[in-house]
Amino acid sequence: MRAVEILDINNEAWSRFVAAQPMATCFHEPEWARAVADSYRYRAFVVVQRAQAGDIVSGLPLMEVRRPSGRRRWVSLPFSDECSPLAATGRLAETVVREADLLRQEQGVAELQIRTDLGPGVGSAELVAVTHTATLNGAGEGPPAPLRPRASVRRHVATARRSGVHVRFAETSDDLLRTYYRLHLQTRRRQGVPVQPRRYFQLLWDRMVLPGRGFVLLAEVDGRPVAGAVYLIGGTTVTYKYGASDPGSWALRPNHAVMWTAMTWASDHGYTSFDFGRTDLENLGLRQFKESWGAVERPLSYTTFSGHVDYHRARVVTRALSPVIRHCPAFVCRGLGEVLYRYAG
Repeated sequence: MRAVEILDINNEAWSRFVAAQPMATCFHEPEWARAVADSYRYRAFVVVQRAQAGDIVSGLPLMEVRRPSGRRRWVSLPFSDECSPLAATGRLAETVVREADLLRQEQGVAELQIRTDLGPGVGSAELVAVTHTATLNGAGEGPPAPLRPRASVRRHVATARRSGVHVRFAETSDDLLRTYYRLHLQTRRRQGVPVQPRRYFQLLWDRMVLPGRGFVLLAEVDGRPVAGAVYLIGGTTVTYKYGASDPGSWALRPNHAVMWTAMTWASDHGYTSFDFGRTDLENLGLRQFKESWGAVERPLSYTTFSGHVDYHRARVVTRALSPVIRHCPAFVCRGLGEVLYRYAG
C-alpha cells in the first residue's frame, strides 16, 4: 500500500472512485464540494491512499476553513450533514484519516474535523444532532417497496390533494433562485437564522441539479408558491437538504405533499435510502415529523483531532442572533449570511 497523497477535488481518478462506492452520498460528490468551495472561497482537496497498482482504495474529501483570526481547520465537509471517509474496509478508512491528521500537523493546521463518528479510539467524538433515514426498497431487489408513513401522514397528504396543492419539479434556475429562494429567505428569517447567499443556490443549480444530482420541488395553490424543498442525490441515497414554506398555507399541508412526491419519486427510480438530514437534538417537533414518515433516528456525532469544537457555544451565538434576525428587515438576514457563513463551515 502506498502512502497517502493530496489530490485536487476535481481529479478524475477520485470522481471514478466515488462513483464506484455503494456507501457514497451526495456529500461525497466532487460537484458538491466544488459548489461549497466556490461559494465560500474554500480550498477543496482529497487525501487518498492507493494500492500498489495505483488504484485509489480510500479517500477523505476535505476543505480548509479559516477563522477571522487566521486559524485554519480541515473539515470533511463544511455544510454537509455527514461525510465519512470512503474505503473498502474500516481499517483502510481509519488509516486514511490518521494519515490526513499527520498531514494536518505537518502543515500547521490547527484542527481536523470529520463529520461522522469514526468509532472508539479514533479522535474525539461529540454528539451534535440526530439524523433520520428511511429504507425505500430491498437493496435493489425487486420492485420498490411502498412507502409506509404513519396514518397521520397519509391523512395530511390527502388533505393537500383535496385542497388543490400541486407539486411540480423546478425546470429553470429562476424556480430555485427566485421562487424557492423567496420562501427560503422567509423561512430562515422566521427561524431567526441567517440565509445562505444567493450565489450558493446558483452553484447548487449549476453543479448538482442540472447534472441530475439533485432536484427542487415547488408546491403551488392556484399558481401561488406555498412550499418548496431541495433534494440532493448521491449513490443509492436521496437526501433532503432544505425546505421552506409559507406559514399562512400550513393548514393545506403543502410540506407533506412535497415530501410525499420526493419519496415516491426516489422509490420509483430505484433509490434504496431516503435521508431526512440532520436535526438539532432540541428540535423535538422536527424529529417527530421525520419519524412519522417511517424514518429511523440515530445519533449523529462529529469527530475532531486536536482542539475541541464547542458546539454548545456555537448554538448560544446563534440563539443570540435569532431575535435580531426575526425583527429586522430581510436584507439583514441576507447580510449576516454573507458575512458569517464563510467562517461557520
